[in-house]
Amino acid sequence: MQVRIMDKRSNNRTALGTGFAVDDAGHVISNFHVISEVVWHPESFRAEAVRANGSVVPLAVSGFDVVHDLSLLKLATPLGTHLTLDAGPLDKGTTLYSFGIPLDLDFTIVRGLYNGLLPKSLREQIHFTGAINPGMSGGPAMTETGRVIGINVATSGNDVGFLVPARYAVALLQQQARAPINNAAQMLKLMDTQLLAEQNALATRLLAAPLTTDTLDRYRTPRDWSDFFRCWSNEEHGEEKRYTALTMVCGSQSNIFLTEDYETGTVHYSRSYVQGKGLSDLQFAHLYGSQLGIGPRVPDATREDVGNFACSTSFVRQPDGLPLKHVFCLRAHRKLPGLFDAVIMSATLDQTQSGLINRLVLGGVSYDNAVRLGRKFLGAVTWSNR
Repeated sequence: MQVRIMDKRSNNRTALGTGFAVDDAGHVISNFHVISEVVWHPESFRAEAVRANGSVVPLAVSGFDVVHDLSLLKLATPLGTHLTLDAGPLDKGTTLYSFGIPLDLDFTIVRGLYNGLLPKSLREQIHFTGAINPGMSGGPAMTETGRVIGINVATSGNDVGFLVPARYAVALLQQQARAPINNAAQMLKLMDTQLLAEQNALATRLLAAPLTTDTLDRYRTPRDWSDFFRCWSNEEHGEEKRYTALTMVCGSQSNIFLTEDYETGTVHYSRSYVQGKGLSDLQFAHLYGSQLGIGPRVPDATREDVGNFACSTSFVRQPDGLPLKHVFCLRAHRKLPGLFDAVIMSATLDQTQSGLINRLVLGGVSYDNAVRLGRKFLGAVTWSNR
C-alpha cells in the first residue's frame, strides 16, 4: 500500500512511501523517514494509506525505531490479510523481490539478490542488488516463498540498495505491545530514549576499542579507531600562501534521519598537518590560527532543532610534555533532553613553522560521553620521540 503524508491545512501531499501489513490488527510497517513529519508536527500533518482498490484509510503512528529508520503504523480499518516477517538466516545470492510504489507511479516489483549484511557498518543493513527508487521506502523485500526478510530503506543507485533486516521490525512490534504511544509527548520521549541508548552503546564500543596512531613529523596522531570508520587523505598546496596541509578525514557514513534538515548519530574525526614554506613566524601563526578556525562539518540541523554552539578554550600539556590548545564546543538539542552535538579540537603549540590540528565531531551524545570520547581521542596526540 502507498503511505501518504498530508498537510492538514492544504490537504496536499508532502511525502510518499510504501508500507505493508504485518498482523490482523492492522499494524503496518514503513520507514521512519516517510512519516517523520507526523512525529514532529502532528498538529500539522497526518498519515493515510491508499489501498490496492484505491480506497483511502487513515493511519496512526503506533511506534517507531528511529535508529534503524522504521515506523509502525495502524490502519483505522484492518486489511484482513498480512505478510509474515522472517528474521532467520539467508544464503548470499538468494533471489529477493522488492515491492513498492516508486515515483508515485504504480505498484512495482523489483528482482534482485541478497548480498548479506553490510561489512564495517555502524548500523546493520542488508546489501540488496536491485533498483530501489524514491517512493519504495518502507516496502517489503521478500524471498520467492513470500518471507519478508527486509524493509526497503535507501539506495546508492546503479542497483545498489539497502534494506533494514526484518528482525528490527519484529522487535518494533514487540515494543509497541509493551509500551504503546498515544500522543506527541510520548513520541518525543520515545525518540529521546532510543537515541540516548544508541549513543551510549556507541560510546561504550569506541571507549573499549583500541585507537591506533600514525607518525607525522614529531607527532603521534589518531588513525584507526574502529572498523566502521572509512578514511580518506588529501594533500593541499597553498602556493600563494606558501604552505602545505596533509589531511586525513575518517567517518562512519551512517547518520540517523530525524527530518529532511535534521540528522544525528554522526561520528567523524580528522587531522591536518600544516607546514609553512618560507613564512615568518608571525605569518605562520596567522595561517595556523586560520586553519584551526575552519569549522568542521557538523550534523544538519535548524535553529528550531538545536541551540548555538558554546565553546571553551584551554591550554594544556600532555603527560609527555607536548603543549596543546584544546577547544571544546557543545550545542544542545532543543526537544531531545540530554543530547548534544560536540566539536572537540586540539592544536600543537611546540613549533613555529608547522603544527598538527585534530578534530572530533559527535552528533547526538550525552555530555559525559562527549567528555570521555574527547579525552580518549585527544589523549592519543603525543610527541613521537618521547
